[in-house]
Amino acid sequence: MFNIVKESFHLTNKFIVLATPLILFSLLSSLYLLFSSNGNTISVLIAAVLFFLMFGAFLSGWFFMLKKCVINSDEDPNDLIKMFPEGVGEYFLPVCGMVIISFIAMTVLCIIAVVIGAKTIGNAGITPAALSEAFSSNEALKSFVASLSEDQLIKITKWNLVLFVTMTISYFLIMFYPTVLVFKKRNPFVAFFVGVKDVFSRKFFKNVFLFCSVFFLYLIVSILLTLASANIFAHFVFTLLHFYYIVFAAVYIFNYYYKNYIQIGSNIDMTV
Repeated sequence: MFNIVKESFHLTNKFIVLATPLILFSLLSSLYLLFSSNGNTISVLIAAVLFFLMFGAFLSGWFFMLKKCVINSDEDPNDLIKMFPEGVGEYFLPVCGMVIISFIAMTVLCIIAVVIGAKTIGNAGITPAALSEAFSSNEALKSFVASLSEDQLIKITKWNLVLFVTMTISYFLIMFYPTVLVFKKRNPFVAFFVGVKDVFSRKFFKNVFLFCSVFFLYLIVSILLTLASANIFAHFVFTLLHFYYIVFAAVYIFNYYYKNYIQIGSNIDMTV
């Protein structure tokens, strides 16, 4: 496991060009959402569809680049960025299917969690209108929290824990979804079930360690980025660290899956 981490750091540093599509997409998507969020229902719906297509194009090209750098570590880093359009053409539809299926699966899990929470925790007695107003400003949020009873605060804490656990489980279940899609099965329906099967395979405890290390380190980096927002220079540094970590985490997962589920000795296993 340590060798895979070490090799993933080496690949990340060598193919740091992987950060270029990520940074450009983050910048362009933020500007796009900023200027397209206003308007009537139809225009917002069209903007959402276009954003989904942009997201699918980015992921398909980026996943293909990740696959190439993991399979062929001797690849010229300058040539890797040229493979982005090829990845879009090859994986655009499967990746769009993956995004839709992932959204549906996570929604179903959230609905199940809400039903269980409603029976075990109960209603906190907070209306959506009051919650929306509370987040209108920092002062409104402080007043809202101060007005809550101890019982309401306990229920809100329990609900937050339920939702956090639900989303964590969701991310764990789809952890290998992208890797299966680009390494084994382009059919997003088949790839989903193969990914879940691989998560719960004989390497389950190694997979848990992989997920926990990636997930909790990401939480730490995100918290540091939030704390550094008060200082422009520190925020810039931690933003770069944030992008670097996302690239490393992606390379780490792709490299881990390739070494444990695709490459067997000198042979390449493309079967389910």
